[in-house]
Amino acid sequence: MLHGLSARIPLVSFLALLGCAACVHVPPQIAQTHSKELEIISSLQRSHMAMVDAYVDQKIVAFEAFFFGEYGPAYLDHWRSNFKSLNGRDYDEKHDFHDLYSDLVAEYQSEVQPLEEVRNQLKDALSEEYRNAIEAHQAIGAWIKSAERLNAAQRGAIDRLLGGIKPGLSLGSVDKALESAKEKVKTRLAKLRS
Repeated sequence: MLHGLSARIPLVSFLALLGCAACVHVPPQIAQTHSKELEIISSLQRSHMAMVDAYVDQKIVAFEAFFFGEYGPAYLDHWRSNFKSLNGRDYDEKHDFHDLYSDLVAEYQSEVQPLEEVRNQLKDALSEEYRNAIEAHQAIGAWIKSAERLNAAQRGAIDRLLGGIKPGLSLGSVDKALESAKEKVKTRLAKLRS
């Protein structure tokens, strides 16, 4: 009676290990797909950053056209007309235009600065979201690697257990038997179709 019970214990252990191994199996396509996903996430991040830059650049170009096309001439006229009262002499195009233009550009830059700040805020927000997505992706990658290592360890344990029960028996035997069965069915299928 004791002998029959000891024979059943390895079988129960084998079935438990086999059940665990089936739960943790990670097909190689999962790891490949996971790697491809990271490439896609990185590509999307670059695309979204470029889209923000292109959008803000387009808005700045439109603002620049308005600023220098409509505001600029009025600013220049006002600046020239007030030059004598501020400087005590008449405006001289050769000597004073550089200062006039520098003042206009400085005003333009101060008006564009908030747009640049919005650009940076948008890009920072996108970077943060993509950083979170990549961290989540890496956590899943770590889980996949852990599952693969666990799967290999479980497979080794099962093979040792099977080898102890019957030398030469392993999970590889199951794979071979499955391939053999598939080939037999394929042969019968080919006969049915002809």
